[in-house]
Amino acid sequence: MPCSKCKSDFTLFNWKIRCGECEAKYCNKCLRRKDGILYCEVCLILIKRPPDRMKLMELKVKELRDYLNKNDISTYGLVEKNELVDLFCNKHIPEKQRKGVDKLTANFGDPLKPINGFLNNLEAVITEQRPTPRQSRTSQPPRPSQTSSQRIPDVSPPQFGAAAGPSAPPFEEPTTSQEFYMPTASEPPVNVEQTPGSSPLPIRRPKLEDFDSSQDLQQLSSKELKILLTIYRVDYRGCIEKYELLEKAQMLWEDNNQHKDLPEDVPVQELCKLCMDAPLDCVLLECGHITSCIECGKKLAECPICRQYVVRVVRTFKA
Repeated sequence: MPCSKCKSDFTLFNWKIRCGECEAKYCNKCLRRKDGILYCEVCLILIKRPPDRMKLMELKVKELRDYLNKNDISTYGLVEKNELVDLFCNKHIPEKQRKGVDKLTANFGDPLKPINGFLNNLEAVITEQRPTPRQSRTSQPPRPSQTSSQRIPDVSPPQFGAAAGPSAPPFEEPTTSQEFYMPTASEPPVNVEQTPGSSPLPIRRPKLEDFDSSQDLQQLSSKELKILLTIYRVDYRGCIEKYELLEKAQMLWEDNNQHKDLPEDVPVQELCKLCMDAPLDCVLLECGHITSCIECGKKLAECPICRQYVVRVVRTFKA
């Protein structure tokens, strides 16, 4: 298995080391040290506190989404990279504090697993063979017969040489009820209620195919209109009132209905150069070197011309 970044094979001089955050395998040349732990370049940007927004915009969407999901932060409904970066900057993700052996096992955890297992087994054996203080100081009294248990035992004064704390009655033995708690009939059962955050309800995702005319879009709320415009990459910044969002949604529906069925003699200049099966209706930013269809724009991570990361995809309309 080669290095995840430079794809070089691991040798005696080129060690295989695990990243302290993502746990991917890298060579010692592709990792950087921070606080005694080796990290890859992507994880160094992700664990930096406070986060650097410009550096985060250079990462891929998958890397941002995986890190947020790893820290139990939901990314449901977030499509654009700037939305993930805003969520990253607004959420407080605590930095992991590692001390002592944790720093060593962060990068070399797999080779040390047999040693840690041996030490744990050795400690368990020593603990089992070591006598308890109560057994060494006092001996357990013999169990009385059933007939003698009916008599009232004599109350003897406490012994000052015994261990501190209340001692158990002489005719009682520890039962399993002291180890396992069983609820009684008088205690009401505890009902564990799930909070709304633990099981979020699915958000309705409207599509243009669900509406027969542009007038049917008036049934949507402002939030649903924003979701519809976000799915089809329509920029609605600056729209405050609902009628402004409705105008953009109706314009989107009419443009989509007009180019739904492409004629056979459509010019090649108006087709997407990536799939050659859909019209040109979006531009890739921030460079703006290429235009494509919506489906191809969602799949591209970088510009094919300048290799700059695609920050967002914006829908365009013909005049």
